Amino acid sequence: MRIECDKEALLELSQAALRVVSPRTNSPVLGGIKITASGEAIELAASDLETFITITGTCSVVEEGATVVPGKLFGEILRALPSGKVILSGGEGGARIEGGRAEFTVSTFPVEDFARPPSGEVGDACLVDSVELARALKQVGRAASTDEGRPVLTGVLWVVDGETLRVVATDSYRLAVSEIGIKQGPSEGQAIIPARALAEFSRHLTTGDEELAQIKLGSAQAVLSVGKIHLITRLIEGEFPNWRRLLPEDQNNRLEVPKSEFEAAVARVGLVAQVNTPVKFHLGPEVQLTATESGIGDATEFVEGATYTGQEMVTAFNPKFFIDGLEGVEGDTAVLELTEPTKPATLGGDRQAGYTYLVMPVRLPN
Repeated sequence: MRIECDKEALLELSQAALRVVSPRTNSPVLGGIKITASGEAIELAASDLETFITITGTCSVVEEGATVVPGKLFGEILRALPSGKVILSGGEGGARIEGGRAEFTVSTFPVEDFARPPSGEVGDACLVDSVELARALKQVGRAASTDEGRPVLTGVLWVVDGETLRVVATDSYRLAVSEIGIKQGPSEGQAIIPARALAEFSRHLTTGDEELAQIKLGSAQAVLSVGKIHLITRLIEGEFPNWRRLLPEDQNNRLEVPKSEFEAAVARVGLVAQVNTPVKFHLGPEVQLTATESGIGDATEFVEGATYTGQEMVTAFNPKFFIDGLEGVEGDTAVLELTEPTKPATLGGDRQAGYTYLVMPVRLPN
């Protein structure tokens, strides 16, 4: 194999592949990137056994072939090379990387030992607007758990219902739901897709000229495609929590406040809050935020532009979780709705019907 490619273009492709490579693996070949040259294109592939990604790019293919290079080292070499043309040649015995007046020789792995993409039947493609999907995944992804002890909660529930796609995530402390329209595809379907795989896929949804993203669901895997990116990931088995039942129906207390001011105020007061210290929300004619941490200090701020209707109360929230929800709100106004201080509250926007963020309050001592 021998290819000639622009350094920056090859580096961009390799970085996309490297994000899937697991930094902790007992199998050296899983730390590699498979490079296949054919026709006028190259394909880079990487896998962590849960997710398999391929990225296609154009370059000058002098000799077709394939090789598996050590991923991390390959990326570091590319970053260190000067701008301009890069020549990559070699095969299973080793590879040579040339750029400017520099030349590297690296050991390679047997191509046949490289992970193969998961196989299995998948259903019809679901087509959605790539920008809308990127927004929805960003809104809910932060609510997914990172605790591998509860694998179902590390995924994002994908629900197709008629012409609507809903994506849902929860870590049991907060719940995020976002919905977008479907351009084309099946009218029903459901799966739990790993949040990590969707986070990687969403990186590519707004970087190209492709307007539509394509998702196919099977019994054990999902196939996600947009532009030159093709990602296959296993589905998470198990039963996702009944998220519809968790959403409160009647919330008679409502706070409307300029989003940017609200987010900044919570962040400022939250500076004195440690890991398990909440920010208190004093809701009434004036809206006040307070936080106190023994041995650290305290903070108080009145929120400008806030309008509250309902019963006066004091409730409290984890500031990070609360800000995560605010960051998903679109529009200039954030809306917080509650039933009572100890019941879950919902965050949304003034012009955003498709996004709901439910957050559990922190119980205050009597």
